[in-house]
Amino acid sequence: MDTLLYPDFLEDITSYQAATDFWHAKLDPLFRELGLNKQDYLNTAMVNGVALHDGNPIFQAYFPELKKAVRIIQEEPLLPADFGSWVNVTEVDEEEVEELVISLVLTEENVERAGEEIIRWLG
Repeated sequence: MDTLLYPDFLEDITSYQAATDFWHAKLDPLFRELGLNKQDYLNTAMVNGVALHDGNPIFQAYFPELKKAVRIIQEEPLLPADFGSWVNVTEVDEEEVEELVISLVLTEENVERAGEEIIRWLG
């Protein structure tokens, strides 16, 4: 059975930050292993500078050398745990790039699926 991770991330800023840190701890070593440099490419703050905490994105990475990006949308924590992915064309620094978007409910199983999709995408 799937277990929800950080089920209160939308209500509790500490839990939201923990979920964000979780994604970085899972994915950043993978990118280093692949020899990729990443940078943020999406604005995650309102005009007044207050950070958005809606899960879109909970994680983002742009890889200039590949002209590819990854965005993870963490959905409301409900079971059964949804998982979907698609490729968008987005703009980074006034240049069109392909973006893998993964939308999921955060469970260990979905984290593994996301990692596998990202590896295939960047490979």
